[in-house]
Amino acid sequence: MDIAHLRDFIAVVESGSLTRAAARLFVSQPAVSQRMSQLEYELGARLVERGPRGVVPTPAGRALYREAQQLVRRFDRLAEDIGADRHSVQGPVAVGLPTTVAVHLAPALFSWTKRHYPGVHLQLFESMSGYIQELLLVGRLDLAVLYRDDAAPRPAETALYAEDLYLVGRAAPGAEPAGAGEAAVAHASPGEVPLADLHGLPLVLPGPRSNLRSLVDRVFAESGAVPTIIADVDSLGAMMRIAESGEAHTVLPLSSVAALGSAPGLDVRRITDPVIGRCIAVSAAGEYYEPRDAVAAVRHGMVEVTARLAEQDAWPGIRLAPGAAPA
Repeated sequence: MDIAHLRDFIAVVESGSLTRAAARLFVSQPAVSQRMSQLEYELGARLVERGPRGVVPTPAGRALYREAQQLVRRFDRLAEDIGADRHSVQGPVAVGLPTTVAVHLAPALFSWTKRHYPGVHLQLFESMSGYIQELLLVGRLDLAVLYRDDAAPRPAETALYAEDLYLVGRAAPGAEPAGAGEAAVAHASPGEVPLADLHGLPLVLPGPRSNLRSLVDRVFAESGAVPTIIADVDSLGAMMRIAESGEAHTVLPLSSVAALGSAPGLDVRRITDPVIGRCIAVSAAGEYYEPRDAVAAVRHGMVEVTARLAEQDAWPGIRLAPGAAPA
């Protein structure tokens, strides 16, 4: 087995078809099939199941896929580092950002990296939090922004900020919206609403793989209730538009409401009794070794950019983690 076999195997799993993998690898389909059989023989295990609808990895294949992703990435990084100019920081860095973070951090991080490390090629992936964590675990990302329930230190993680969650929806007829107006949102001055008032309120939230959904479910359960979720919506923009329609409410951090621009009459209230808060950190792919220079540089940039945006009141609703202050 060599690195080429692992590349072939990754292509087969991600393509879900020997034919599509062959096209991706610019070889014939029989050649790919032969390589898979040879790899299975060398490892003494069946790695994929072949069927009329394509191929799917077996449990052994899924385990190999996770490890192969990381091995191939490390091999590629090693080759880049050896061949690179040692006096400059360069190379690709894959960063995963949950949607509620990306609206603020992505453009600022792009500008910072372009200005400070022009040799670094950013690869920014935006998705819901559960998928971002999966990509990090299988080695598809170098860095990922993750949500945590507490600020406890964890291996390979750097704390960024903490934030609270808000109820967002159309104000009742005749009521003064608690968070009406751009100024109210920008200066984090909306009203408050106790969690008990959310019992039975129609909500739209991301699916169960989302940290936001898991957090809301847990806090409701601790209060002896279940949220009334009438639709799973894995789109930040769609959640806001539905909230603006008045047909349901949603739960979001204040920064997301400000970034998307709330419509007149939208009610934005901080949830209390209890406050629903979460901590946000950037995690590196490897827990037991220092990331290469380009990854370390981008991680530093994420901390610096977050601190600058908070200092300039350009990221409303966040509280910087201890140590995440401008240099």
